[in-house]
Amino acid sequence: MTSDRPGDAWRAAAIAPPLVKLGRDGGIVDAFLVPWDSEVFGFPVAEIRRFELAEGQDGRGALEPFDAWCQIAGVKLASCRLDHARLRESMAVEDGGFRFIEMVHVPRFDLGRPVDRPTTRLQISEAGTEDLPRLEAIAADAFTTGRFRLDWRLPPELGDRRYASWVRTSLDSPTQTVLKAELDGTLIGFFIVERREDGVTYWHLTAIAPEFQGRGLGLSLWQTMLDRARVSGSHAVETTISGHNSAALSLYSRLGFRFTSAQMTFHRLSEEPARS
Repeated sequence: MTSDRPGDAWRAAAIAPPLVKLGRDGGIVDAFLVPWDSEVFGFPVAEIRRFELAEGQDGRGALEPFDAWCQIAGVKLASCRLDHARLRESMAVEDGGFRFIEMVHVPRFDLGRPVDRPTTRLQISEAGTEDLPRLEAIAADAFTTGRFRLDWRLPPELGDRRYASWVRTSLDSPTQTVLKAELDGTLIGFFIVERREDGVTYWHLTAIAPEFQGRGLGLSLWQTMLDRARVSGSHAVETTISGHNSAALSLYSRLGFRFTSAQMTFHRLSEEPARS
């Protein structure tokens, strides 16, 4: 389960990706090069942060400035995420060579409600560099429904490396914390969390090791993390889940999360990467 944006180590190093304004005729196309993905993938990766057509604007040609910018930057993979109601924009990006990959959902739990007590007692603590090999191994195996795995044109090992790298960079983040979950001294899962200024705890990346799945431990872990957020003073918890992750959707429904919005994810590949 993932928000699809790695930790803030890039911002901490004062190399936050600059936003490029590429809209025209009243429309909005804000994009940036994605340094964390470009580093892992070995080629330039870009993301459209915001795309909105103006009233009456023809979608054809709206992405031409973005296309020219991608060509100059040598971008091989571009992504775009749109609210599910932005059908005009979705047709425009598909006209521009993007392909639909997944729908993602944003579940929210208001912590004024009671949280059920977990049936299994787990130990939660902040992870350190000594935990990194185990954490990276879990991250590389856990996200089989992530968008990089869903896009059959991309080598699956790229997505695996990307999530492992995400954990590593988040250990140095000034705003995010990597929390490890242990059962009788064995590290079984992790959460990358952020306490936002609005009082919401955001779960950026959450995982339980595949060998511990299907044993009811996920429910206990998520209940434990909800209670931890409540004790910390947060008034709500939010996260993001791929619509293909049926197990996670079921878990969040069982926990009582409300699904507040949905977004469409699109990819455009100018050249398929070589497979290792």
